[in-house]
Amino acid sequence: MSPTTYTVDSTAVLQVEGQRLLGGLYSALQSLRLYPLENETVQNALEDLHNAIMPVARREGDVELGLVGDFIFINDVRIRLDLSTYAAFSLISSSLARHGLGTVLIHPGVEREELPPFLSLLLRMPPEENAYEAFVQRLRATPVRSIEVGPERERAPLDDDDISKEAAKRAYFQTVEVAKNVLGDVRLGKSVNARRVKRAVQSIVDQVLNNETSIMGMTALREY
Repeated sequence: MSPTTYTVDSTAVLQVEGQRLLGGLYSALQSLRLYPLENETVQNALEDLHNAIMPVARREGDVELGLVGDFIFINDVRIRLDLSTYAAFSLISSSLARHGLGTVLIHPGVEREELPPFLSLLLRMPPEENAYEAFVQRLRATPVRSIEVGPERERAPLDDDDISKEAAKRAYFQTVEVAKNVLGDVRLGKSVNARRVKRAVQSIVDQVLNNETSIMGMTALREY
């Protein structure tokens, strides 16, 4: 992908498109986990994902999805994490990381039919050793020709403040996710998993006890 200088407007557009793309990728992965390929839900999810990819690919030349630590980038623009995208971030980042993938490069000519075999590889468990090399070999054995992958990127070391902020953000998002699930169970009359609630609350308490300033990372999440 050739370097691109982004203006404020183009970055904002890519931010919206990137969130849509990640949402489409998440839905497609989840659908393939639960249903066979011919299922209508899966087919609709694949269509939505392809439709999310193509505008970016045509305008930018390529779509590069990059994973650096806990951050996901689309064509060098960091996609913001919020409560609505937390589940997508978690699934996508874990799926890439376990295969040792740092980049996924999608070319403009990608066909919808290339998506299922690639996504199926992401859902497979990797071998204990040489996960990246194994993924590349499996990918070469598929009909996928418009999607390339690259290994994990090196992440610049974080200072103590950055580590505290990132830990606080993770604790916050995990706690909110637990709270949403608990409230949903209550509304449906299901029993509440008290252990999950206790662990979530304890993670917040531990953050504050270990570093009082980390709570500021939680109060600033609207800007994250």
